[in-house]
Amino acid sequence: MTPDAIVEGERTLFQEICGLLEFYICGCIPYGPKHLGGWWSDGVVYLEITTPNPDRFTLLGVTWIDSLGIAPFEIDVELDTHDDMYFAKTVFRIGIVDNHGHPLVCNRNLAPTRVLEMRPRYNRDWAMAVELTPPTNATEPSDARKSPVGREFES
Repeated sequence: MTPDAIVEGERTLFQEICGLLEFYICGCIPYGPKHLGGWWSDGVVYLEITTPNPDRFTLLGVTWIDSLGIAPFEIDVELDTHDDMYFAKTVFRIGIVDNHGHPLVCNRNLAPTRVLEMRPRYNRDWAMAVELTPPTNATEPSDARKSPVGREFES
């Protein structure tokens, strides 16, 4: 399926992915550092998707942070090789920090590609970086939903 394929609601597949990412980002942020407590994603304004191999992909983009400005994000996803309905691992990163380690947002007039150029290269330098993995004792598919972030998306 191509990114411009039409899905439900007359949206393109790409628009649908951006919308889902907005909610995913909102679901992740509350589990990060307290200094991000007031942040929420108000839409993905730029997105690149790469697939280094069939079981891994990276979502690299820029999101609105409420009405404050924009921030880069990066999500690495590794699919479970035994069951592609579940992730084996997800690494979620968002935001940049100032010289004092405080999160900051970029000016909304800055080009998204410029924001991505400024993004951190190491987990420790992001405003938030977290690895999400299912518990090692997960024996049933329902166990994978016990992730705090996963609860946001159960139907």
